[in-house]
This record gives sequence, structure tokens and C-alpha cells, in this order.
Amino acid sequence: MTALPWISPAAADDMLFDDPLGSSPAFGFALMRPKAKGKRNTTADLARAKLQPSKPDDAAWGADGLWPITCTTSRLVPAPGVAIEPDALETVFAGYDARVKPHQKLLAVVLTMRFDHGWQPADILSMVGAYALRHLALERRLTSLTVVHMPGDELSARRPHAHCVVPARVHRASGWGELHRDLVVKDAQVAFEAEWSAFHDEWAPRFAPG
Repeated sequence: MTALPWISPAAADDMLFDDPLGSSPAFGFALMRPKAKGKRNTTADLARAKLQPSKPDDAAWGADGLWPITCTTSRLVPAPGVAIEPDALETVFAGYDARVKPHQKLLAVVLTMRFDHGWQPADILSMVGAYALRHLALERRLTSLTVVHMPGDELSARRPHAHCVVPARVHRASGWGELHRDLVVKDAQVAFEAEWSAFHDEWAPRFAPG
């Protein structure tokens, strides 16, 4: 398969409206609208960009068309009862994009959780994945993709972090449904930051080295 054009982290940021209520050192909340800066957005492009923070070699693109992954680690967390393959990233996001409605004003949100430098990638994935399972999948029926980035691997001093890319529509066995009300209310950023903070405070101590 011919390699798809690489989407740089800066270009991925241009797809999003970050932190509508202001930034936070430990948490980020971004909205993805159908259009940004005159360009049409797709969740497939966003997910692929987060999975490829560094450009994959052209040779990494196989005949199966699956996206080469250059991030540290990742996990798809589907809503319960949804009949999808656990690693079918391309199918999930392309299928969602194909069902976006002309009057749909929100495509997705991205939650960003930032960690101290001492955190291991596997522990970040486990903790954020647990949050995604409990609060996004089970409580809200939202499918999400957790992506872990370790900027130090690319000689950056930025802290380790995880992104949760969350399509904004409820995901049921019957397909994609309504926009989830928790994502479109005015104080969504405040509510999700408080929810993550409480989850982090409860669970982070359990990941301390024994």
C-alpha cells in the first residue's frame, strides 16, 4: 500500500480547539470540530496522527493497509457490546467518519493526561486505560483510543503523557448514536478534569514502586 501523508504533531494540533477554559499542567481537553482552519477534519486522521508522532518509514506500510504505529504504546477501549475487533483501529475510525452527519458540530474530544518523568509507559497505559474503561466505556458507552507518548525518546524535555481520542457519539451494538451530553455541555472540561483528578489521586499511589 502507498504510504499515507504523515501528519505532524503540529498539524494534528491544528485540528483541535485546545483547552477552551484555559490550560492545566496535568490535564488537557480539546474539541475536534468538522472543520478547522479551513480544512475538513476526520477522526481517522486524528487517531493516525496520535499513533504516529514520528514519521514511519515508507517500508512500514504493508499491503494490509494497517497504520504503522510509532507511538510508545496504545490501546483501543470499545464500549461494551460493540462487535469490533480489538485492534481494528482503521475500521473503527473510518466507520465513524462515514456516519458523521452534516449537522454534527462535534466529531471528537481528546483528553490529555500528563505524568511525571518517573512513570513507566506500561503503567501510564494501564492507568489511563482503566480510566477509559470505567468512565468512558462502561459509564458513558464511549469508545476511545488511548495513546502513550514518551517525548524523552525524541530528546524532548516534555513530560510523558497519554491522549484519549474519544469519538463524541454514544457507541452501541446497533451502531453510533447521539452525541454524548457530557461532551457538549458548557462545563465539560471542568467536569472531566475533576473526574480524572479524583481517579488519579485514588489510583496513582498503587503504581508506586514496591
